Amino acid sequence: MMTRRITPSLRLRPLAFTAFAMITVLGAVAFAFYVVNLSAEAVFLDRERDEALAERQILTAAFDLEGLTGLTARMDRRARLGAREAHYGVFDAGGRHVRGDLVTIPTPLPSDGWSEVRSLTQAGPIAFRATAARLSDGSLLVVGRDDAGRRDFEARTADGLLIALAVVVTASLGVGLLLNALVIRRADAVAGVAERIAAGDLGARAEVSERGDSFDRIGASLNRMLDRIEALLTGMRTVTDSLAHDLRTPLTRMRRVVDVALDPATSHRDCRAALELVSLELEGVLSVFTALIDIARAESGLSREMMQSLRLDELVVDVASLFAPVLEDAGQRLEIRPMDPLVIDGHEQLLRQAVGNLLFNAARYAGPGATVTLEARIAAGVAEIVVADNGPGIPEEHRDRVKDRFVRLDEARGGSGSGLGLAIVAAAAKLHGGELRLEDNRPGLRAVLTTATGEPAAAAGTRAVSRTRTSESRR
Repeated sequence: MMTRRITPSLRLRPLAFTAFAMITVLGAVAFAFYVVNLSAEAVFLDRERDEALAERQILTAAFDLEGLTGLTARMDRRARLGAREAHYGVFDAGGRHVRGDLVTIPTPLPSDGWSEVRSLTQAGPIAFRATAARLSDGSLLVVGRDDAGRRDFEARTADGLLIALAVVVTASLGVGLLLNALVIRRADAVAGVAERIAAGDLGARAEVSERGDSFDRIGASLNRMLDRIEALLTGMRTVTDSLAHDLRTPLTRMRRVVDVALDPATSHRDCRAALELVSLELEGVLSVFTALIDIARAESGLSREMMQSLRLDELVVDVASLFAPVLEDAGQRLEIRPMDPLVIDGHEQLLRQAVGNLLFNAARYAGPGATVTLEARIAAGVAEIVVADNGPGIPEEHRDRVKDRFVRLDEARGGSGSGLGLAIVAAAAKLHGGELRLEDNRPGLRAVLTTATGEPAAAAGTRAVSRTRTSESRR
């Protein structure tokens, strides 16, 4: 015996999903801050360069207007009030220090642009970026910025990143735990319903809210499945109980007749009569079982594989011709309404049986002198088979019940039977995506068998020709 290998499927693990989501968010936030930090640092360095170049221009203009005294005064004020990363120096034509915190000329000598240099301050050697300008008397003016401002900017950015990460971690953890709790709670609710069903409680149903989320859809699908299972089991119990009740009498009669036939004192003629009676009883029992099988196949959808395109109007007229003598024997008149050519996808044998059952019921219960009308038509894209009579009808409170199996209203309409005729019609309607409606014909009963779709024969022919031409063009 070969063992089929089952490939593990993707499983939902809320905690693992939460951890993965949090790690992903943290990585995204860190990467975003890294990119922002690079961009902000570039902007910061460009701003420092622009400020230094502007200061150089201002100080040079001050020297041209006020001389060395005005230059040094402005430079001292800027050094005192400016940022701590700012550095200034004025050197005479011989390279001697005149004013500023830079005590030696930077090397390499900075140009009019912006470059990295090294110099000596009163606090020690330093590496920084600087720009320089020769004044009109040959003196050298140097304006620079060290890395203190950039380091302060990076520290502030790092602090912001840590605060943001702390907020993201806290929020992600909280949301993740809440999501985990919600998922587990909803999953446990569905699992609890499944466990109750497994324990035999077919009345259990999943709670479904109006939000319509995934768990609500699962719960709704589960409830529909349970409704269907419960209906099938109820039907099966009904069939079992009804069979036990309805077949007990004919089986008892057959046993009694067989016992009589087996009696040595019974004559050959009486034995033959007994066997004929048993044959009739068996025929009735077999008809009941056949009807039940037809109903089961229709309700389960097994008969759907035998559905094909057919002319509903021709089928109805054909069945009517077979049952016309039955109606005449019952003293009734059959009236077939004019019908246009009508095409549906249907189960021909089951539809014939359904139409026959409706006509047979009319012949049996409408009474002598009744008029039975028959028609097939299209109403709002739905095909309808209508059998109406002007007999006593069915009380409104019993119209739904008579469509169940083994239900007979003998006290209201007289006669006998298995009680499966309308059940077969209802099963046929269900197989075709429609329903069986029993309505008041004022007077009498109006039975309407509907199907899911239908269209005039001309439209169906046009559609078939169109499909054929499309297929040929593809070939």
